[in-house]
Amino acid sequence: MIGPLVRALARRKTPALLMVLETAFGFAVAVHASGLALHYARAASVPRGIDTRSLLLAVTHRDGPSLASRGEHAAAVRRDTEALARVAGVRGAAEATSAPFNVTHRETVEATSPGGPRALAWMLDDRGGVAEVLGLAPLEGRLLAPGDAAPAAGTSAEATAAAATPAVVTRALAARLFPDGRAVGQVVRRSARRRPLVIVGVVPSFRAALGPDPDAESALFAADGPPLGGTLTYLVRLGQGAEEGAGERVREALERADPRRVVLVRRLDEGVDLDTGTNRGAGGFALTLIGMMLVVVFLGRIGMASLLVAERRQSIGIRRALGATRADVARLVLAENALLTTAGLAAGAVALAALRAAARAVAPELEVPLDLEAAGVVAAAIWLAGMAAALLPARRASAVSPAEASRS
Repeated sequence: MIGPLVRALARRKTPALLMVLETAFGFAVAVHASGLALHYARAASVPRGIDTRSLLLAVTHRDGPSLASRGEHAAAVRRDTEALARVAGVRGAAEATSAPFNVTHRETVEATSPGGPRALAWMLDDRGGVAEVLGLAPLEGRLLAPGDAAPAAGTSAEATAAAATPAVVTRALAARLFPDGRAVGQVVRRSARRRPLVIVGVVPSFRAALGPDPDAESALFAADGPPLGGTLTYLVRLGQGAEEGAGERVREALERADPRRVVLVRRLDEGVDLDTGTNRGAGGFALTLIGMMLVVVFLGRIGMASLLVAERRQSIGIRRALGATRADVARLVLAENALLTTAGLAAGAVALAALRAAARAVAPELEVPLDLEAAGVVAAAIWLAGMAAALLPARRASAVSPAEASRS
């Protein structure tokens, strides 16, 4: 059955080849679009792990002399946190140079035991109080305290560099670094710091960064030392039902504490909401692109199948004159269309695999998401669209009369 079909189509190479290429192109584009749609849908629905509705981020910038010493910095932080504690509705505040979903970065963290594993982790500066303000309670050990950020009095520079700094890790990071489950008391190293860290506590996992990053729940709290300058950033937790007008109250309190600076207060998850909306919009666009490709395949297939029927009216008439029924002719057109659609999907799959392999070799960091189940659904949808498009040309072909055989 397939052999005669292939030989018949080989006599009309151009329309057949165009149908195969159209299907292959539509399949490749739709598969990538489906991967992107799933990628963005997952990114928009990832749980955060912390209650961000009651968290504010207050950034202050001093218009004047900067904080020139650690003592001056500590005094300014103490003054601001005392002012924030007096604000109605505020349940806690802590200096947070880096905060989830905002200013933070990743480093490689490595266990110091022989052959110890390593993992990427998001770094969160915590000189005491940040994890508590985020609403995280220790699962093991304890949280960081203000005394963890400073070396003991009289400690030499060499001893300070060699001493381990207390740190707190999320359960996700602890599981990656210590599969045996014993994280508290273990010593790890950061790729960007010489001083080792000793884990004093483990907190529940939460997302420290935007998007569906597999490492987003691997976070580490440690004191990096206060950055001297004119900028101070605070993480503020509000009580239940105190969100209305809280940002303005926080801003006014910080401005009264030091009128020589500009204060910006916003919700901690403001960027998260924007990112979620962007992901949903991008996912919707990807779904629209899939729909457009199905329409293109459907309309293009109607045109090309109709062209094949129009070019073969005389041969179809000869078949009818030799005894072929209208149903036989319709089945022939549908079988040819199924063969071309299947060939197009196979060609698209081969081209897709080759292009992805080439892209990984040239730019491995630009991996385009691909879901095999979604690719299977797309292939089935394109095959059905191609077959549905052949119904009208098949009907036209079956309507050809045996008299067509006598026309020149």
